[in-house]
Amino acid sequence: MSALTMTAAEPAVPASFSRPGDVQPVGPRGQWTLKFRDEFNGSEVDGSKWQYRSTAESDWSDEPFGTGNPDSKQLEFDQPRNCSVAGGALTITAEPDDIRSQSGHWYGWSSCLITSTGQEGYTFRHGYVEIRATLPSPRGFWPSFWTWHAHGYGDRAETDIFEYFSDNHRNLYLSWHWDNDDTCIHQPNFDPSEGMHVYGADFRESGTDFYIDGTRVCHADGPPPGAVNLMVSNFVYSEVPPEQGSAGHMVVDYVRAWQR
Repeated sequence: MSALTMTAAEPAVPASFSRPGDVQPVGPRGQWTLKFRDEFNGSEVDGSKWQYRSTAESDWSDEPFGTGNPDSKQLEFDQPRNCSVAGGALTITAEPDDIRSQSGHWYGWSSCLITSTGQEGYTFRHGYVEIRATLPSPRGFWPSFWTWHAHGYGDRAETDIFEYFSDNHRNLYLSWHWDNDDTCIHQPNFDPSEGMHVYGADFRESGTDFYIDGTRVCHADGPPPGAVNLMVSNFVYSEVPPEQGSAGHMVVDYVRAWQR
């Protein structure tokens, strides 16, 4: 039996904006303490919370600075300049480029990823995390909000809170990658590229619940195996590549995390 199951809908629970410390999840009910947040109200990515390179990518480069992952259906080189912060939002832009990494690998596209491994970042095993974002519309882009095992934890511990392949606006992929690889394919009643929506996951010892706009849409059995960090990325998908000259923008309003 699959570890992932589609679940009956729960009513949405609105966020509270009365005071910064009182912000509650859009998803699960309960008593929550806000542990991490970035509202992207500055003029650049907060380096105390986020870093630009993760061990999830294989091709690390210092000159130019960034990472690539050519063995994982990705076409882009991920670098800081493709992440911009303005107007209370983070924009991750994937676009045509001409970059040769330190290893000698050539990339025809660039983008950006951020991981919560900064000194004031976030590492967790249990708790609820969510992102509010608009996803790219042109085909060929692969935005995701996901987790990756923290430093010192050797086993793969990845959960895709959502993945989206922009050649098909009907499907969102909610996946669990540790004991086995299982995926719920959720078909929302909205186009993820046409406005902001909230994507979240509740990691508990009994399993993980996935939420979209406050509705629980999928459940994965089994406890999380170890500590993880948050990842936000907008890859370029090699199996359905973008048209030359096109660009894909992932716009993020906030990232937040709570503990019970």
